[in-house]
Amino acid sequence: MDIKGNLLKPGFDKINVAVGAFVFLFTFIIFRITVAPTLSFWDCGEFIACSYILGIPHPPGSPLFILIGRFFSVLPIASDICFRINFISVISSAITTLFGYLILVRVIKTWYQDQEFSGWKKAITFIGSATGAFFMAFSSTNWGNSVEAEVYSISMLIMALMFWLTLKFYDFRGTPKASRIIILVSYLAMLGVCVHLTTYLIMPISAIYFILKKDAPARAWWLLCGFFFAELVAIMLTADGRGGYPAFIAITVILLAVVAIMTYKHINWPVLFGIGAMSMIMVGFYQFFYGLIGATILMLVIAYYARQSDWKTGLMILLIAAAGFSVYAFVPIRSTQDPRIDENNTKRSFSIFVDFVDRKQYGRESMVERMFHRRGTWAHQFGRHNNMGFWSYFEEQYSSPKVFPLLLLLGLFGIYYAIQKKMEIGLPFFTFLLLASVGLILYMNFADGIKYDPVTGDAYQEVRNRDYFFTPFFMYFGLVLGLGVAGLMETVRVKTMEVKWSKFQKPALVVLSLLALTPTMALSDNYFPNDRSRNYYPYWYAYDLLNNCRPNSILFTSGDNDTFPLWCVQEVYKMRTDVNVVNLSLFNTDWYVAQMKEQGVPISLNYDQIYWENYDYDGQIIQRPKDPFYDRARKRRTYLVPMPFEGRIVKLQDMMVDDVVLTNNWQRPIYFTSDPYAESPLKLRDLTVSDGIVYRLEKEPPARRIDLDDSYKMFTQVFHYDGLNDYGIYRDENASGVMLAFGFNALRVADELQRTDQAEKARDFLRFIIDKYPEFFQSYSTLAQMYKKAGDTAAADDVLKEMVKNLSELHRVNPSNLFYTQDLGLAKYYTGDVEGGLALLWEAFDADPNSGYAYRKLVQVLYETKRTSEIMKATQMFADYKINRKDPLVQQLLGPTESIPSGSDAGQ
Repeated sequence: MDIKGNLLKPGFDKINVAVGAFVFLFTFIIFRITVAPTLSFWDCGEFIACSYILGIPHPPGSPLFILIGRFFSVLPIASDICFRINFISVISSAITTLFGYLILVRVIKTWYQDQEFSGWKKAITFIGSATGAFFMAFSSTNWGNSVEAEVYSISMLIMALMFWLTLKFYDFRGTPKASRIIILVSYLAMLGVCVHLTTYLIMPISAIYFILKKDAPARAWWLLCGFFFAELVAIMLTADGRGGYPAFIAITVILLAVVAIMTYKHINWPVLFGIGAMSMIMVGFYQFFYGLIGATILMLVIAYYARQSDWKTGLMILLIAAAGFSVYAFVPIRSTQDPRIDENNTKRSFSIFVDFVDRKQYGRESMVERMFHRRGTWAHQFGRHNNMGFWSYFEEQYSSPKVFPLLLLLGLFGIYYAIQKKMEIGLPFFTFLLLASVGLILYMNFADGIKYDPVTGDAYQEVRNRDYFFTPFFMYFGLVLGLGVAGLMETVRVKTMEVKWSKFQKPALVVLSLLALTPTMALSDNYFPNDRSRNYYPYWYAYDLLNNCRPNSILFTSGDNDTFPLWCVQEVYKMRTDVNVVNLSLFNTDWYVAQMKEQGVPISLNYDQIYWENYDYDGQIIQRPKDPFYDRARKRRTYLVPMPFEGRIVKLQDMMVDDVVLTNNWQRPIYFTSDPYAESPLKLRDLTVSDGIVYRLEKEPPARRIDLDDSYKMFTQVFHYDGLNDYGIYRDENASGVMLAFGFNALRVADELQRTDQAEKARDFLRFIIDKYPEFFQSYSTLAQMYKKAGDTAAADDVLKEMVKNLSELHRVNPSNLFYTQDLGLAKYYTGDVEGGLALLWEAFDADPNSGYAYRKLVQVLYETKRTSEIMKATQMFADYKINRKDPLVQQLLGPTESIPSGSDAGQ
């Protein structure tokens, strides 16, 4: 084989190895010293718990991650099991960075084909590659994924390996080795699906390389890459009532026909059929299954009549795809053994397993079909939005937004230069960036809350930042920045080869080499927000919640962050396993009700009254249990499905909470992390008493809504506040929001102490709380009022000064945390800086107009300062989010729901 012009030339380049080793070791060290020492919030606790016990996490299950996690959990690399599983992300991301470096080396080397690779050519290659790799590593989102137990680091490692192998394939086209690379990449793609579907995003780019023959002209490359661009445009043109999915399919068929007619001589058809069938996994399981069968039959028939050996590669793709996907067999097999965490209980039937893989728990409509009903405005999805705006995340990935325009220009130049120098490399790279940005925005279709549907509950605003879905784009745009640096240096090198400029070549290139330091901006700017090395908040929060409960309790939780950490500490650390943790969101599913019954939660229903089956109801398939049950709270016989009652839809969780309370019959203590639902016929909310940071259910309505003695003991003797008064630990809005439970409930204790003539004890208690948890605005203002009431105005003034000082420091080190922005605004307002306070309150509200907390704080101050027009402006902005239109204050200010106009409604 002639390898003269190949990307990979024979020989061992010591400099390349040394630079690659440095890239790997440096990123590994940074990730290692910033990794979380234990569990983190959101899915991390669930993934750690499931890895340790081989459980089944939320759909689609990530079985390969769970198996790898179990392996790491038994490795004696650290004493803490959570840390061991977190270490997966550390090592995976460091290796991914190494592959990022190797990818750029291969890309930049193509600029010097048929040339001697030495001198400044080598320097440009290694400098540009290392620069891009470090931008890739220290982009904010990737760094955050690299220091906690999440699926994205392994997913990105597989993606990087696939990309590198694809570039390697380009070097070996037309040889037996090329076919082996195709098969290996196909296998890795399906393994990646068993970690996270995002991995498959690189496969269309690999497919372009694999299906085009070696002699394919430039036109064929442009047509195939242009096809993906046209598909993105077609989605945007047919969405929101302009033809929808059927119109898109018609356009796609036409586009495919045009591309096929114009390129059919240059297409490797067996490979195309194999990859096409395999790619149906992105649509659904059955499409994937039947696609493999259909493509296999087709290729066997054609291979028999055509007598061509090329079809062997296509058949191997299908075989290896099935082998890779077989990892998913772990899910139903493990489910038969009833692990304590077994989401969806897939052992029940094959159709339930398929729904699990297809994520039907999140809606019956497929993700592909849902693309054509936009759940947010284009401006919010592509632009700036607190929880989902792509541009909001992009401009803060590598440095401050002030520097971003320069980095954007550098990256755009890099991809332009790559296309210009080697179209077959640069153009697919650019296509991948489009798919990883525009494509994902269209596919994920995040909801901004403005298009919320109160009937179906669809399009509720995203509950958390969704930047992690764009990790592939942020990482590979980091590589593009490296291409920009190399492109600038290569441009100068070529321009200064002329005799009259030659004397400037070395100094100019030396100066440009300093661009290799630009990733230090990302390193320095992103270090603090991603340093989890001293962050124990989730662990101690779970500890406090569980130890707030009496022995053998039942604890109803509301969301991910008051559930997953508890699962983790119970399963991994065996902490307070006597407490049954019952998640109310999951209590809306039949399988979870059954699992809670199996795990000892008092539930009166039998399994025929719990598990749903399909029934034909007037020609329409509905799901309900085989048998009805007697709903004792509402004195009716009904099925365990959402049903209307007295003018409202009763959720499963509501019926089941009532049933648990009645079946328990006061044998076990029952707690809630938030007030029970107000509409309960049992008047549960009237029976709860505040106890620490939870609510305890009493048999009779309590005289006071707080258990003062128990709560005081919890706050002063039981709860841990490790790190809450350390401003050197980063706090995002999620952590601040979770910890608000400490602040609000501590104020109740202080108020009750004062009400019971224990004013001095109340002041001492608040002083204790401020010292332990200094970020809660109301603690200072309440303590200052207590001092004023006691006649100690000097102490009151000192507390208010301390409030401004502490909140100013918190806001300085956590400028993106809107809780600190608005609380500092309130602090400034109540200490006399009215305009400064209002400016901060508006800043916080503008950043998230759907926040009821920010809205009420702002309107309160606007009302006190008699700024009526601004009150109406803020209320209209708040009411643009449909879910807020039932808010009593909105109704009072703007009138009935039907009369509230919205500038966003017209586009719906």
